[in-house]
Amino acid sequence: DNLLIEQTMVAIIAAEQQPLVRLELDRRTQSSIIYADGEDETSSTAEKESCNAESDDGSGNNQNNKCHGSSVVQTALNMTKMCMGTGTLALPFAAEKGGLIFNVVGLALIAVWNYYCANCVLRCWDCLHPRIKRGDLDTDVERSSARQPQDYGSVEDQERLQQLDNRKPPPVGTTSYASVAWYAAGPAGLLVVDLLMLLLMVMLIIAYEVAMISFIDDMPITTGSRKIDIIIPSVIVALLSCSPDVSFLSKFSIIGLLALALSFIVIVWQGLVENGLAGFQSTMNLWPKNLTDASSWFGVVVFGYGIVPFILNFHESMKTPKHIGLAMKMGLILVFFAYIVISSGVRILFSPSHSFDGDVLQALPTNSWLALIVRLLMTFVVAMTAPLIVVPCGEMIEGKLGIGVDEIRKRIAVRVLLCMLCTGLAEYAPGFVHIVSFIGCFCVSIVGFVLPPLFCIQLTYKTRKESMAKMDLISYSDVGALAIGIISTALTSTMTFGEMRKSQQQ
Repeated sequence: DNLLIEQTMVAIIAAEQQPLVRLELDRRTQSSIIYADGEDETSSTAEKESCNAESDDGSGNNQNNKCHGSSVVQTALNMTKMCMGTGTLALPFAAEKGGLIFNVVGLALIAVWNYYCANCVLRCWDCLHPRIKRGDLDTDVERSSARQPQDYGSVEDQERLQQLDNRKPPPVGTTSYASVAWYAAGPAGLLVVDLLMLLLMVMLIIAYEVAMISFIDDMPITTGSRKIDIIIPSVIVALLSCSPDVSFLSKFSIIGLLALALSFIVIVWQGLVENGLAGFQSTMNLWPKNLTDASSWFGVVVFGYGIVPFILNFHESMKTPKHIGLAMKMGLILVFFAYIVISSGVRILFSPSHSFDGDVLQALPTNSWLALIVRLLMTFVVAMTAPLIVVPCGEMIEGKLGIGVDEIRKRIAVRVLLCMLCTGLAEYAPGFVHIVSFIGCFCVSIVGFVLPPLFCIQLTYKTRKESMAKMDLISYSDVGALAIGIISTALTSTMTFGEMRKSQQQ
C-alpha cells in the first residue's frame, strides 16, 4: 500500500491536465523510485533539458527510462518497499493461525504465485505490443513501425493483431493494468477492475480507521470519551482529504516505514525481556487447526505481497525492462525472508506468554512510555497517510457521478461523506487483522490471482491463429492457475467473511 500512496501523488499534481478517475492507481512519482548516482532529481540542468526536449518530441516515456530509470537492484528494493506496509502488523497473527511449517512453506508458495501471475500480466502486455520491449526503441516512429502487423507472425495472426489494434482505445487516464482488462474483456473488464480497486480503497480506509481505534484503545491517555477519541483522528483525515493539495503528505511515507521498524524493534525487545529465548524451546502448532485459520493466514499473506497489479509500473520504471523478471525474483526473495522474521520470528519469541489474536502492537504493555510513543507515532502516520487513499477513492466516485474538477463543494461533500461512512463502518467492523485478511482473500486475490491468467488466456486467443483446442504448456498452466485462483478466492473469501461476522458478534 506504500506504492499505492505514492502513485496517488502524480494523479493529484496532474489534476489540471486530466480527470483523476483511474490515473491515481497507475502513475509513479520520482519519490517512489530509487535512482542511481547521478540520475536523481539533482542531475545536471543540461540532462534535464535533454529529457524535457525528448519528452516534447513525443518519446518522453522511453527517455524517462534513460534519464531516471532504476536498475535491477533498485527495482527489487522498490518492490520490497511497496510490500512492507501496515499489513506487516498482521503477520504474527497469520503465523499464529497458519502454524510454523505451513507459514514458512506458504510464504514461499505465495511468492511464486505472485511471480507467475505478474508474468501473466507482462505476457498480456506483450500480446498488445508484441514487438515492443519498452526501453529498446528510441522514438515513436520506431515503436509505430515495430507495431505493424507485417512484423509479427503469420497472415492470420497479423489480421487478429490488427483487429485488436483497431479496437476503440480505453478512456483517457486508464491505467496500464486496466488497459489490459479493456482489450481482454472490453468495457466489462475495465468496469470490474475499477470496482475492485474502488472496493479495495474503501476497505483500506476502513482498515486504517480500525487500526487507529485499536491504537487509541490501548493508550493510557485519552479524552475520557471513546466516541471523541474516534472522531478526532477521523476529522483530521477528512480535513486533510479536502485540502487542495495533499502532495506534502507523501513525505510521511518514510516516517511510516521508520515507525514500523521502530515498532518491531520495540516488540522484539519486549519479547526478549518477557521470555528470553524460551520461545525457541516451546511447543507451537506447525499447521493450521482448521480451514478457517488457513483462510485467515492466506488473506494476510496475499495482502502482504500484492505486487501483481503494479508490475507494469515497475516494468516501465526500469532502464532495461527486459530484466523485470530478475528484479521480481530478488524483490520477492527479500520480502520472503523479511516476512519469515516478522511473522514466525515474533511468534516464536512471544509463544510462552502471548497469543496473537490481533495486530502486533497488542503485544506491547499499555503502561509503558515506549509503547505509548510507538502507538502515538503509528496513529499519527495512519492519520497522515489515510487521506492519500481517500483522495483517489473520492476522485473515482466523482468521476462515476460526473462531478467536474471545478465543482469544489460537491467534491468536498463526496470526500467528507466517504470519511464519515468509513468511520461509521469502522466502529462496528471487526479487528484490523480480520479486515486485512478479507481484503487479501477477496480484492487482492481476484486482482492478483484470478484476472491475470484470465486476461492472458483471452488475449492469447485473440492474437493467435491457434484455437484453444491447440493449447501449449503455458496455456494449460494459465488455465490451471485460473482454476486454482477462482477456487482459493471463493473458498477463503467465504471463510474469512464468516470469521469477520463471528469476531464482530463477540
